[in-house]
Amino acid sequence: MNWRLLRFMLIGLMYSLILISTGLLAWRFTDPQKSGLENAFLPILLGVIMAACSVMSFWIHRDRLIGMIGIHVGMLMPLVAGIALIWRGWGMYPTDGLGPQVILLWIVGTFGFFIFAALLRTRPTKADRERAGANSSDTTHPKPSQDL
Repeated sequence: MNWRLLRFMLIGLMYSLILISTGLLAWRFTDPQKSGLENAFLPILLGVIMAACSVMSFWIHRDRLIGMIGIHVGMLMPLVAGIALIWRGWGMYPTDGLGPQVILLWIVGTFGFFIFAALLRTRPTKADRERAGANSSDTTHPKPSQDL
């Protein structure tokens, strides 16, 4: 059991739950006369993508390619989410009645930068990633030969 990989996946899954919860709260805080779906769409979409990347990163022992995609895209997702949520909050700032959503998006967007730093520190080391690739019985993506 690779504990660094497990921590990486758990941090990503927790952040995806925070993003999905943020989207649901943004939808709940919206005035009933307005459509709250556009306020909830971005955090929920980012949360689902982050959850998928977290699960993909744990598959590195089965398929190295899928695991590496999950690790690297999962590391960048909190950074992208932080920028997107702060940008979305900034665009909603002058709108009347959207104060709670703006503050919520700014807080979770800022939190994304801290999650990015945490994922960067807990990502699997290069030796662990190479060992996982050597142990995988992946026949769909053959390893390049060393004879070159």
